[in-house]
Amino acid sequence: MPVTPFTRRRVELVLVPMVAALCMAFIIGAIVMDRDSGSCPPSAWHNQVNLTLAGDTSTAAKANAVTACAGSKCVPLTPTFAKNASSGGASASLLTHEADGSWVLDVGSQPPNSLTFRVFDVAGNLLAQQSTAMNWTRVGGSEQCGGPMAAMKVFLRLP
Repeated sequence: MPVTPFTRRRVELVLVPMVAALCMAFIIGAIVMDRDSGSCPPSAWHNQVNLTLAGDTSTAAKANAVTACAGSKCVPLTPTFAKNASSGGASASLLTHEADGSWVLDVGSQPPNSLTFRVFDVAGNLLAQQSTAMNWTRVGGSEQCGGPMAAMKVFLRLP
């Protein structure tokens, strides 16, 4: 009779901890391999917002500069910089004035959830301001790594 309790005790003290350690090693290895296997390539896309001035055409004709702010970060920082940025030519300008009168804002690969647009005249006076929630729709890439978003169209109403 004493042989049975000794074998059971050996299993409890040696075999159970070894099996538990082996299972933990497999689980930790699977977690580490899963996290490292999904490395994402660097983003090579730029998301854009197209801003169109709507409303009074005489006020729209006075519009000379636009700024776009996401939180406390504004592009460009001042209306004077906005006027100069639109004539940047082939440089990677963040805010560009198009020939049709609209403005194109390059928000990079991580688009903001909301933007505040301000329109200024030549003297730097504020003509209009509008905050807009941005509901982006991904058109490529994956949930894990992200991807390009569909261009957003925003209409800023002028008084």
